[in-house]
Amino acid sequence: MAVVNGIMYDSWRVPGVARFRDPAVAAATTSDDVLAALRVSVVKALGRPAGEAEIAEYLDPWTDPRVARSWLALAGAAENRYIQEMLLLQSRTPKLLVWGEDEPFQTVDYAEFYAREIPETVLVRIKPAGIFRWKMTRKW
Repeated sequence: MAVVNGIMYDSWRVPGVARFRDPAVAAATTSDDVLAALRVSVVKALGRPAGEAEIAEYLDPWTDPRVARSWLALAGAAENRYIQEMLLLQSRTPKLLVWGEDEPFQTVDYAEFYAREIPETVLVRIKPAGIFRWKMTRKW
């Protein structure tokens, strides 16, 4: 079983994201608010100076208000642990969890938590790597 992008498991533990589980906060949040918050996250995740064109490329999909509303809808459903309970916590299928040690948003302690919680999971750390960056150490 492969899980791509841990957000589908439980990113709602991240304090900056958890606040959107509050229906009042989500209802008061505009698509521009989501875009502004994402801009801060992208700049932090890059971990280096970036030009406006590069940042804009990451933000481009989020400029559509439907995308922001969709993300906010996921926040409202964050209590639904269907994926965790049915697909991961009860499954005895071996799982490989690959995580960048330099990930600034969902730090490696999240990966350690997931690996402890999900049966039959092996955690492999990649250093140096994060959500938007990693150095290739092997020639293909």
